[in-house]
Amino acid sequence: MSGNDPPPWSHIRGRGGRSRGRGRSSSSQSTRSSYDSSFPIIQHENKTLIKSKVGEASSSASSSINLKDIPKDSSLYEQIQAYLQTKEQSYTYASLAKETEPASIPEETAKKEIIFLLENSDIQRSNEPWNILQRYLTKGLYFPGEAYKSRTYYESILSYTGSAEFQHFSDFDKSVYNFSKITIKQIISADDWGISTLQERQVSVNGVNMNFTYWNYIQAFHKVFYYNNSKLKHTWFIKIFAKVFAKNLPNWFLNWWSMHGPTVKILPDNFLILYKEWAKVSPFITNLFLQDHVSCIEKIDQMYFFIEFSISWIHKWTPEVGYTPIENIPCLYRKYFTNFWDKLNRKDPATGQLYGQELLDQVTSTIKIYQDFPQKDISAGSSMKNIARRISIQDGNKEEMINNYLAEIKKNLLTNIAVFDKSDTSMRSGQSDTADGQSVDQNMELSEGQLQKVEDFLASMKEKDSTIKKNLKGKDKI
Repeated sequence: MSGNDPPPWSHIRGRGGRSRGRGRSSSSQSTRSSYDSSFPIIQHENKTLIKSKVGEASSSASSSINLKDIPKDSSLYEQIQAYLQTKEQSYTYASLAKETEPASIPEETAKKEIIFLLENSDIQRSNEPWNILQRYLTKGLYFPGEAYKSRTYYESILSYTGSAEFQHFSDFDKSVYNFSKITIKQIISADDWGISTLQERQVSVNGVNMNFTYWNYIQAFHKVFYYNNSKLKHTWFIKIFAKVFAKNLPNWFLNWWSMHGPTVKILPDNFLILYKEWAKVSPFITNLFLQDHVSCIEKIDQMYFFIEFSISWIHKWTPEVGYTPIENIPCLYRKYFTNFWDKLNRKDPATGQLYGQELLDQVTSTIKIYQDFPQKDISAGSSMKNIARRISIQDGNKEEMINNYLAEIKKNLLTNIAVFDKSDTSMRSGQSDTADGQSVDQNMELSEGQLQKVEDFLASMKEKDSTIKKNLKGKDKI
């Protein structure tokens, strides 16, 4: 036997001489192997290695060799033991499935989408959404549209553009996916696409060249997830490369995140604590909230936390019968759920540390670096949403923070009003003796009457601002 040949005991055969691949055994096989000690564990040609003692073996098993009959000082014994240990520790389908099976309760995402409208006669089957879906669509297709634009077509688009990599894991039937993995490597913006978003590119799908535009590219990020198996238990493992964080994301990706991305609600406590610390000091998030307009303001910092540190999550979807929000037409919705990848918070038996410890250390180190950056004052930026967000991420009494902020604003206003009063007095007096003017002390104490005037001034400004906004809204409706 040459060094490159597999050992003879690696070719295990089951009933009928058919070779079996790796995967989950049937229930009958598992039951038999658990109570029948003479079931073969290794077989080569007409020789079989069994577990039972010689006295327990049947007389018909003359070609059987008991594992305990092989001398421990034999080289064959050492090779067999090494092989069995390798088999136990191998990265099989079963071990992969266990790692991606979430232990926590799934969190429903913010948005769900309409798959298609239903007829009133479908309402009576509202508790059978999967049957309704399969009745309207062909088997294996989970979204309406052009029949030739299959899920594989959209997966090919993302692979061809270098935007994502895919892995699909099956059991015995290779055409059926039990779970899948997607790694998002880049997000192409409309500006990076080319002269026009309708400019076509070409990709080969099962040997056939097919065209696609930027709009097909956007659809691909949704439709690649529209798959399930006959057991309706398919899940996705999703990971986004941290380098995606280096570029501004297009707004359509924020919409994607509302359906397919998680929130910090799925994070275990050790990760959640670090998120709160990161949100306080991240210079990117601080600058983002100083902009005049911030999309997806409630969750955008959560999205960037997952992306910056490439935190993985588990994703699945399920159909649901419902009604359109305005017309009240019956429809079939697609609901999405996310889970934290629990393996990150499990201990590695070999090291005794969490599998995600390196990630936790990376987040901690980044927070320390950000803390050394000069932090902007809470009142920086004129956006009310920015101020509210900056207060919300602080620890402590929120009402007290608001009062302190208002006191700071009042102080700044009084200071500026005093400066303007001095300027107006100088203009009125012309070149008169400076002794006639009053020097302004920026820290001067004001009477109750003066403070009331300032508060009245602020109230009138707020009322004017509210009136202007109402007028603008009225114009939009015309």
